[in-house]
This record gives sequence, structure tokens and C-alpha cells, in this order.
Amino acid sequence: MTSASITVAETPEDMSDVQQLCRDFVSWLFEEFPEQRDKILIYFEPVKWEKTLAALPDIHARPKGAMLLARIGDLPVGCIMYHEMSPGVAEVKRLFVSTEARGKGAASLLVEALIENARADGHTELRLDTTTFLDAAVQLYRKHGFEDSDHTIDLAPEALEVVVFMRRTL
Repeated sequence: MTSASITVAETPEDMSDVQQLCRDFVSWLFEEFPEQRDKILIYFEPVKWEKTLAALPDIHARPKGAMLLARIGDLPVGCIMYHEMSPGVAEVKRLFVSTEARGKGAASLLVEALIENARADGHTELRLDTTTFLDAAVQLYRKHGFEDSDHTIDLAPEALEVVVFMRRTL
């Protein structure tokens, strides 16, 4: 398998690919971490999640946000996105790489492209949240200069038990 190419998602087909990757992410979470189902559902309640997916193009609209799509050939294999939280501060959201593309560097390419795009868009800081049980994601973000930080969003106490907040200066 060759290296992934990263592009900004712009076309309706791109948006559909990103939405499907986000659905695949939630399915993967349920399969990999069945014991965390209740906590996963706090973030990904099905009706609310579908509304969020429909709104992704608006949430991550250019020029203060973007959705990045990784492809190997014509096959969409991963995504990551960001949007402005406050002037100069962007929130990183929804990094996912399909099972078939894992271990091939697509996640690192997505994070690197996000950092470059966010910096070019005038952001000076990135923030994100992930979960303690997504060890590979936490390690990946640390590899790319993210550090632990205070929580930035209000969550239910049971969700806070498994959430890791991180930030990176650009």
C-alpha cells in the first residue's frame, strides 16, 4: 500500500467520505471498547451524532476551520478536522484512520497537515480532547507536540473520568 495523500475536504463526495469515516469511527469504538459503551454514548448519542455529521461542513468551514481527508489511491482512509474556538485558538476534532490503513503513517500525515493548515489560517494554539483508552491517539498527539492541559469543555462527571485534554502552541 502506498503513502496516503492529504487534501482539504471540499466537494460533496469529500463530505460524504468524511461523514462515513466518522460513522466508522464510532462503530470501531463500540467494537474495540464494549466496556466503555455508556461513556462512548455520552459523546455519540445516535440522533445527536447524525445531526452533528450533517453540520460538519458548517462547523469546520473555511477559513477558520477545515476537514482534512486522507486517501490511499481513491480510497478514503482517514480524516481530521478543526474549527475556531476563540480568536487564534482552534479545536482539533475527529481524527480517525481506517483499520486497513493503520500503521502506514496516515494519522501522522493528518496531524501534520492539520498543524500546517491551522497555522496558515492564523491560529496560534490547538486544543483537543481524547480518551484515556485511546492510547495510540494520546501517544500520537504527544509525538506532535501536544501536552496535557486543563479541561476546556463541560462534561458529565462520568465522562471526565476518561477524557484527556491536550493543547499545542503553533
